This record gives sequence, structure tokens and C-alpha cells, in this order.
Amino acid sequence: MLKLIVSRLLQGIVVLLVVSVLTFVMLAAAGGDALSALLNDARVRPETIAEQRRVYGLDQPLAVRYARWLAGAARGELGESISKRQAVSQVLWRHLPASLALAAAAMLMAWAVAVALGSAAARRPRGLWDKLCGALILLASSTPRIVLALVALAFAARTGVFAIGGESAGAASSVLSLLVPAFVLAVPLVAIFLAQVREGLGAALREEFVQVARAKGLSERVVTLRHALRAALNPLITIFGYSLGGLISGSVIVESVFNREGLGRLSVDALASRDVPLLMGVVLVTSTAVLAGNLVADILLRLNDPRLREEEGRVARAAA
Repeated sequence: MLKLIVSRLLQGIVVLLVVSVLTFVMLAAAGGDALSALLNDARVRPETIAEQRRVYGLDQPLAVRYARWLAGAARGELGESISKRQAVSQVLWRHLPASLALAAAAMLMAWAVAVALGSAAARRPRGLWDKLCGALILLASSTPRIVLALVALAFAARTGVFAIGGESAGAASSVLSLLVPAFVLAVPLVAIFLAQVREGLGAALREEFVQVARAKGLSERVVTLRHALRAALNPLITIFGYSLGGLISGSVIVESVFNREGLGRLSVDALASRDVPLLMGVVLVTSTAVLAGNLVADILLRLNDPRLREEEGRVARAAA
């Protein structure tokens, strides 16, 4: 396990380095910077803009600017946000909790719905629940997230059941304001998870070890949840790793529609203001989230399936 973690960490460093280079180059190729808007402001003298470019290092060649950013990032210093006039790390830490809470709520919703409905469908193939799950998978996978967000926003505004418009005062209001955007984020995941649970669990229920568990007199619920479901979890855990980081980095639409102060909306604001240090910070955090999700998935796979640990042990012994 330790060898796996070290290997993934080394790979992650390389991936982050490549992603940062590509992001920096593409932002530079787009043209302009956070001070470009001041060129059309008659109240600001060109000398002042030139001085600000020198202060922020925007007058340096691309390679020099990237080297300075990389050296700072290696020390944990991501520079100063030009549009926010604050340290990038402070801005990120202020917005990160909202995105993490939204991603966690969406993940819990997706898992709960997928396991509950998928278990019912797998136990009764071609039954009513199986057909309903098939229709739900088709509907959830084919509906654009922007449509879901607008419909959910209209429902919340019309009924007043859920708080909308970002964080509200009070713990109860904060939880309610989280439910609707989390639901919108969870719907596409429900389609993926539900399809995996229905197919994987259906196949596991036909395995010999499940028949043995039934012969011992265990209830169908215990057989399904304790024995068959564990055997069907591997694909779900793999998808979990990819989707965890994707929820954080892909919440741009949801956070913008529901006016939530998370990383998704922050990236939109940073892109609009051409704030390169802030955008690089957002990319670094979201890329790290994706890599962390994959690492967690790899660890959970080996904890859930002893066969993977045994196979890796045999490979290691053969190599030695």
C-alpha cells in the first residue's frame, strides 16, 4: 500500500507540472491580462499601467513568469490575485469549503439513490423496479445539467421549500441551500452509478458464493448488501475516484446558476478578469482534487478486494 501511495504521488507531481505548463501557455496565448481593461480607462495613465505590469511581473517573458510562479508554488505561495487584491491562497481557502460541501452532498445523494434503486432492480430482473431504473438512467444521462439547474432553480423559487441564492444565515438554511444544487450535480452521477449497480449486482447475485450464502439461511437483504454488493463495488469505486474531482472542477454551471461562492464560480470570475495567478490556483486545486480522488479510489479498491493485494504481492515476489 505504501508503495502504491508513493508511486501515485510521484505520478501526481508530474501530472500537475504538465497541467500547469499547458494552462499557463494557453492563458498567455489567449492574450491580455488583468490590467488590459485599464487601457480603455481615460482616468488611468499609461505610466501607471506600465508600473503595475512591472510590479506584478507581467512585463517579463512567458518562461520567466512561469518559472517565478512554479518556484512560488513549490514553496506554497501562489502569488497575489490581481482582481481580488489578496493572496491567491486566501481566496481559494475562502471558496473551497463551499465546493467541497457541494461535492460531498452530491456524491452521497448519488450513492444512496444508486444503491437503493439498483439493489431493488438487481433482485428482480425485468421487473417493475428494473424498468423504472432503465428509464431513470436514460432520463438522467440525457438531460443537460444547465436544464436541470434552471428547472431546480425555478422550482425552489416558486415553492419556497428550499433556500436559494448561496449561503444563508443559520445552519438549517445553509443545509437547505445546499440540497437543490447538490441534487443537480448528483443527477448525472445517479445515471452512471445506477447502471453499474444494476448490472454489477445482478451478475454478482448469480455467482456461486451468493448461492452458498443463501443456502446457509441468510436473508435476501443480508445476501445482497453484505456479500453480493461488495463484489460489485469495484467499478463503482473506480468511478468514484474520477467523479470526486470532477464534481469540484465541474460545478461551474451549478455554482453560477445558484449564486454559490465556490471554486466553479470563482474560476468564471477569474477568467472574466484575466486573473492568471487566481486561475492557476484554481487549476492547481481542482487538478489535485482529481488526483486525490483517484488515489483514494485505488486504496479503497485494494481494501475492498483482497485479490488485488494478492496479485500485486505475486507480481512483486516474481520481480524480486
